[in-house]
Amino acid sequence: MWRTVLKGCRVEPGQRMVVLSGSSSNQDSVENAIHAGREIGAIVDQVIAPLPSGPKQVSPWGNLAPYHVSALGGDRAIIEKLKAADIVIDLIGMDRGGEQKEIQAAGTRVLLVREPPGTLQRFVSTSEDKQRVLSAADRLRIAKTMHVTSAAGSDLTVKLGEYPLLIQYGLADEKGRWDHWPSALVASWPNEGSATGTIVLDKGDVILPFKDYVRTAIRLTIRDGYITQIDGEFDADFLREYMEMFDDREAFAVSHVGWGLSPLARWTALGLFDKAQIHGMDARSFLGSFMFSTGPNDDAGGSRDTYCHIDMPMRRCTIALDGEVVVDAGRLVSH
Repeated sequence: MWRTVLKGCRVEPGQRMVVLSGSSSNQDSVENAIHAGREIGAIVDQVIAPLPSGPKQVSPWGNLAPYHVSALGGDRAIIEKLKAADIVIDLIGMDRGGEQKEIQAAGTRVLLVREPPGTLQRFVSTSEDKQRVLSAADRLRIAKTMHVTSAAGSDLTVKLGEYPLLIQYGLADEKGRWDHWPSALVASWPNEGSATGTIVLDKGDVILPFKDYVRTAIRLTIRDGYITQIDGEFDADFLREYMEMFDDREAFAVSHVGWGLSPLARWTALGLFDKAQIHGMDARSFLGSFMFSTGPNDDAGGSRDTYCHIDMPMRRCTIALDGEVVVDAGRLVSH
């Protein structure tokens, strides 16, 4: 499994590969990454990251957790070592605090891996997955508007073109490229202030980082790029109180929107694992899902940097780009 993915990431004999791990990393993944890299013939080192420090947020489980802080502790020796590598296998999630951008700018490929081995084994990207994602990205790149509807009552319109795309197919196979194994999705950030309409999260839709399914419908009213009202029963109350806890208007902004593109991803996966074991990539990637998210857009070059970032993969939505349907009630449309 690891050999297949590393070869897909164009790891070759003589290349320098760094496995970045920490106290929360899955040790099976650490060992398998190291062994597979060495079997291919790469020069493999392991770097154990320091414990994060800096501002904290309250996590959904009530404890303090680092967010938007330095995952590498600002350690220049570690940062320079990663910049000198051809590829970094990131088993901690260093994409907070700006260090990853510096490392990628040096030409280093970065592959984030956070899911348990069983999920990785089932969900290995193929050339067909990559082509499906790239084809969807070509269509999204030229789109000026996205219109999302559903039988549950969603009716959202956003304008596009101000920000770049988020393209994930599970392989860091180009110089300076970041990707996340496993994943298959495409998304973009709406033009500032353009998102308007209604999103209805129905039973079975997913809220991350809660890592749970919606049980009672949540109705989000969106005006000028921000959620202005959250209506519903228990799940709506829970979501509203969580977002209000950050005391930050930007928490209610609409962030990236897109859709999942993997037939290997499973909507049911969240119900089969302990929350601490998984990162939620099945939910983000399952075929025909609509990704609605809130919070920051600084990763895309925008100005919003908020601790509150929520991904909400939804089922059974219809997505149209400039009037052309690309996902019909949760089913991918071929063009």
